[in-house]
Amino acid sequence: MRRRRLPLPRALLLVAGTAVGAGALAGTAHAGRGGALPPLEIELGHAVTHTTRGQHEAPQLLVGLSWASLYPRPTPIDVSVGVVATFAPAPGPRARARATSPVAEPAAGGGAAGAFIDVAVRGAAGRHWRTWVGGRGELLDHGEVSGLGCAARASIEVWTGVFAGGHGGAVMGTLALSAWAETGLREQPHREVASFVAAGLGLRLPFVVAR
Repeated sequence: MRRRRLPLPRALLLVAGTAVGAGALAGTAHAGRGGALPPLEIELGHAVTHTTRGQHEAPQLLVGLSWASLYPRPTPIDVSVGVVATFAPAPGPRARARATSPVAEPAAGGGAAGAFIDVAVRGAAGRHWRTWVGGRGELLDHGEVSGLGCAARASIEVWTGVFAGGHGGAVMGTLALSAWAETGLREQPHREVASFVAAGLGLRLPFVVAR
């Protein structure tokens, strides 16, 4: 299904900008100029996509602003918004040969980037661990066309709330390490809908202000 195209470089720049921002916070704080790091949830994993043209594997990265990363206490719900990207591996000789064909079409299951919104509810939990079950909606750019995606997911994390402040700055939110798995559907360039599964590790970072 063809929709308004999302600029792929812009989405990738958002991902890169988040990482650069984290480094800039540390540098500016050390230099005495201050800075801020938003409450983030960062997830890196491996996605396997099944299409009518075969199976495709790619790394998957999600970076988003998260309510559970901002709130330092137990919360029954988490809402996050951000960017998602899958990075297709470098094509082999046969794929490069097909790409030079005048009738070549975009490869299904390849790299894509876009925006997402995720809503999750807390499941089983203890004092410093908790599980989440939720769903994610996506709007992805495949380079030539854009498409929708959705995923059902579950995760477990070890977490601790942090809340502190002083003359040097303040920190509020959650530090956590997680493991996650998901399955879903994504529209592909050839007017087909592909299924995928993915799993990986995640990190929560609190809201930090350095003066």
